Amino acid sequence: MQVLGWIALGLVQIFYLPQTIKIIRTKEVSGLSLSSWVILWLGLLFYLVYSIYVGNVVFTVGNAAGLLQSTLVIGLLLRYRPRGQATGAGEH
Repeated sequence: MQVLGWIALGLVQIFYLPQTIKIIRTKEVSGLSLSSWVILWLGLLFYLVYSIYVGNVVFTVGNAAGLLQSTLVIGLLLRYRPRGQATGAGEH
């Protein structure tokens, strides 16, 4: 059964690639919500802490990798967002 966890981990990590590559190539982030990515980042952080606590290797690796990838996307969002763009709940 653990093999299913590793397969799921791989698929979820692949999920991040198209968006990250698109941002890097186009430097365009106007359609993305910073607040959504920050919420995802916080959720992954808490999942990471919990998965370490319960000793689940698959979830620990997956959440750590997701946290790193979402940190990269947040960094790109902050770098390439238009000057003066709101970062709060009023985003579109």
